[in-house]
Amino acid sequence: MATTVTINSTYAGEVAGEIIGKAFKEADTISKGLITVLPNIPFKMTVRKLRYANGRVDYSCGFAPAGSVTLTEKVLEPKKIKNELELCKEDFKQTWDAASMGFSAHNDNLPKDEAQALLVEILADTAEATEKDIWQGDAVNSGEFDGFIKILTADAAVNKVTGITLTAANIIAELNKIYDAIPDAILHKDLVWAVPYQAEKLYKQAIGAADYLNAGVVGDKPLDFLANDLSPVSGMPANTIVVYDKKNFFFGTGLMSDHNDVRIKDMDDVDLTGQVRYKMVYTAGVQYANSEDIVTYGI
Repeated sequence: MATTVTINSTYAGEVAGEIIGKAFKEADTISKGLITVLPNIPFKMTVRKLRYANGRVDYSCGFAPAGSVTLTEKVLEPKKIKNELELCKEDFKQTWDAASMGFSAHNDNLPKDEAQALLVEILADTAEATEKDIWQGDAVNSGEFDGFIKILTADAAVNKVTGITLTAANIIAELNKIYDAIPDAILHKDLVWAVPYQAEKLYKQAIGAADYLNAGVVGDKPLDFLANDLSPVSGMPANTIVVYDKKNFFFGTGLMSDHNDVRIKDMDDVDLTGQVRYKMVYTAGVQYANSEDIVTYGI
């Protein structure tokens, strides 16, 4: 199926300034360092977890081994995804910038500004899709990989707190429920509280209404709950929160540079069709190790 090109512009002629794509939204979970990135995975890798049970006993001469070590594993298998599109250079000549393409009827060049804008759009769209898939992805759908919410939902060993629709009036009470569910063993680890943008807004409204530091709604409010930073991520759905040790959550891929690599081929060099092809190929997947060290809300 060919790429659909919808042109809503009425501008034709010389470029009236640089064409800017929509604001680039990075994959929050990766760019904010909220997850451990495992690159250079050729096909799949094993995420191993180790549990040691106390073997300490009163001293006596001799050697009497005790305790136990339990090794288990989970598989992180990044999914290979591609993004391809094909554009007719004539569409751009008629509506955008004929001068930069040259005045030949052969349409020798795609306008540079439009080509750059399109690259920005492709990378921005890929970053947004990756962020969403990290949390909400479902590999059953073409172009998606299984996200944390899907695999956490199926895991009975995870500490799960029943969720409700969050509001400014109840969010602090609900955060306390999550805090109470955190196992003491990980309370002082490098915990991440991944929250949706919706929860960020509600929490700020709640502490603003409480006349935080007698400043009311003046100035920004710190996203700090009981000495824990709340980390808003765009991929997290509303009314859902996940608390975990950063070292326990993994994003796997082949080459990280693949996520910034768009191959471009002018097909006039091959078949004289007057078309330009764009192609992006990358791998992505997520996994975690210790279920009992995770607290979820609303899952």
